[in-house]
Amino acid sequence: MFVYQLRRWGGPGRHDGVAQNGMVASKHTLIGEAGCKMIRRGGNAVDAAVAGGFMDCVVEPAMNGIGGEGVMAIHLRTGENVIIDYVGRPSKDCTPDMYELSDSKEPGWMGWRAVKRDANVIGHRACVTPGTVAGLTEALDRYGTMKLMDVMAPAISVAEEGFPVGWWTAGYIFQRMKTFAHLSEWGKKFLHEGKYPYIPFTYDMQKPEMFVQKNLAKSLMAIAEGGRDAFYKGWIADAIADEMAAHNGLITREDLAIYEPIISSPEPGYYRGYGLVYDPTHGGTTLVEMLNILEGYNLADYGFGSPEHLHLVGDAIGLAFADRFEYMGDPGWVKVPQKALVSKKYAEELRKRISIDKASKVGFGKPWPFEPDHTTSLAVGDKAGNMVCINQTLVNLFGSGVVIPGTGITMNNAMYGLNPEPGHANSIDGRKRRIQNVCPIILLKNGEGFLAVGAPGGRNIPVAVMQIVLHVIDFKMGIQEAIEAPRCTRETGRLFIDSRFPPETRDRLREMGHDVDWVDEELRSWARPVGVIRDPETKLLHGGVTTTLTNFESRAVGC
Repeated sequence: MFVYQLRRWGGPGRHDGVAQNGMVASKHTLIGEAGCKMIRRGGNAVDAAVAGGFMDCVVEPAMNGIGGEGVMAIHLRTGENVIIDYVGRPSKDCTPDMYELSDSKEPGWMGWRAVKRDANVIGHRACVTPGTVAGLTEALDRYGTMKLMDVMAPAISVAEEGFPVGWWTAGYIFQRMKTFAHLSEWGKKFLHEGKYPYIPFTYDMQKPEMFVQKNLAKSLMAIAEGGRDAFYKGWIADAIADEMAAHNGLITREDLAIYEPIISSPEPGYYRGYGLVYDPTHGGTTLVEMLNILEGYNLADYGFGSPEHLHLVGDAIGLAFADRFEYMGDPGWVKVPQKALVSKKYAEELRKRISIDKASKVGFGKPWPFEPDHTTSLAVGDKAGNMVCINQTLVNLFGSGVVIPGTGITMNNAMYGLNPEPGHANSIDGRKRRIQNVCPIILLKNGEGFLAVGAPGGRNIPVAVMQIVLHVIDFKMGIQEAIEAPRCTRETGRLFIDSRFPPETRDRLREMGHDVDWVDEELRSWARPVGVIRDPETKLLHGGVTTTLTNFESRAVGC
């Protein structure tokens, strides 16, 4: 018998970032610096978020790019709340039976029937019309104060001159080299001489290897000069459509030309008196359903990390995800009980299925009587009280692996997010959006922006963001502590808990009937939140980010 050293949770490894004028919490220092430059020049949080969003497309190339998609939550000092949904849309020519299916389940995180030759995951038939350029430029036009060229200048400069490759990006290049070996343009962009991976930066290196993206810089400059039309109607659109036509892809010039983001002013949710700005179409509905269930318990009385705390959170996650898998889809195509799923009365019904000392049997509920994905994230706050949170993604690592020649643009593989089998709420159709996992949110205290938080991490995203809210509101943690504190995660099956929770907690959860895996934080995806809190009394902005070895580039940057 062996005795193993145990991990423990002893508090955050970093202090909050604290600043007076502006704060950008993100996955890379250059993103934060780009955003803060806008605020120092007199811009607002939206200007900073758009600058950071474009920089993110440069310095997180495995996760994000202008060939991707996203969602943005905005709270303005005037009290206006806005969601900009720039999730991509499949070609108008897509059909429910467009893929040849196998009899097995796909091995990834979706869990539905596999498509032969992974055609919905890798290559040109996995791509949808990108939304990122339209979403970011629309946000700037409507709610920013600065010119597009000024906001994009930092991203253009870094794409042109390069940046040191960190362990995060280098590790993902290693992972995908074999998968994308047949896609020569991917190799040209991400490998030396199309063959050799970049060596990740360490302080011992005399000269770091710089990742230079001159073709991407050219595309970004065209957008900065010509606006969104340069991407959706100009030479970039021609390059995308020509590449798709040459390789049996589906995106056409028409698909690109007619793309529009969706702008809405949604009715906020509420948790313990705090307003909650969220996108009801995607992961936000699942997030609010979980919070509504948990609002019926005094979690603080049980204590952070107690078996009861984790048991209740685990059951709430399971019930909400069962409903997500059963009912969620593009509301433009299928009838979705969105208002019912986030109803307080429906949450009361779901709580009746939860026992305080025994794991619940998880299954979808009956909400109708109550009816009236690999990502990146950044959160921004400014002195005036504006707050923004963004999630952007290529879906899987480096998306489809398709790089459009001459543009430096890596294309998403968002077709993977639609069920390839006909007859389901989330099945494929022409221009039908997939249900996204992203859920950038903003909490309001007395109507003012209080907390902006988002996360990359696939279906772990709403689970992680929900628990950051619990940590801040119920357990009175600061933002860095709330993000670094151990969490649990699940969908409808096994409950995973961070091994920094003590073994006694693990054992008690098993006694309650949970199927528990006790896992080190580095060995599975827990999502990687970033967030900004605006202190209601001091008005100072506090930033926090996920910190692990491979996330050392993540940082909250203030000004």
